[in-house]
Amino acid sequence: MIEEMGKLTEYKDVKFAEIDAEKVLEVSSKVGIRAVPTVVFIRNDTLLGRVEGANPSAISEKIKFYLTNKYSDPNEIFKQKENLEDRLKKLINQAPCMLFMKGSPAIPRCGFSRTIVSLLDSYNTDYQSFDILQDNDIREGLKKFSDWPTYPQLYVNGELIGGLDIIKEMSESGELENILPKKS
Repeated sequence: MIEEMGKLTEYKDVKFAEIDAEKVLEVSSKVGIRAVPTVVFIRNDTLLGRVEGANPSAISEKIKFYLTNKYSDPNEIFKQKENLEDRLKKLINQAPCMLFMKGSPAIPRCGFSRTIVSLLDSYNTDYQSFDILQDNDIREGLKKFSDWPTYPQLYVNGELIGGLDIIKEMSESGELENILPKKS
């Protein structure tokens, strides 16, 4: 994949290198490789970011971001993280009931997302959703922001209610219906 990206004209200003993490332990240790594959983004000996796992769209997104944002000052990176937190707050509060899921309610992309959509629909819930597979920064950032490691995540009035297990428990106990906004 990286070799193919290196051939594209849109990445002509990018230098690609592939390193076997297990054979070059000094580099792996220096940049903190925790999973294979991992793509790291470095400019002027400064680690700008990383994408863990085989995620071509996230890699492409990061490359484009770093090509258009020519900074290498860590303070600038911190400002970007602050902007991510602002984005997360806006998304969480985009609607009285927000579901962060894999896919969309019409086309859920995992069984957990499919199950929570069915549950919300059974209560005639008025909700909006966000497909976390479309934005790796949101997907990873929301896990840290909410201190909840899995998806789906349901928010009501800007507050995390929980994931599928919590929502199921609340449904079984009868308390879920009272907190969900209903469609008109």
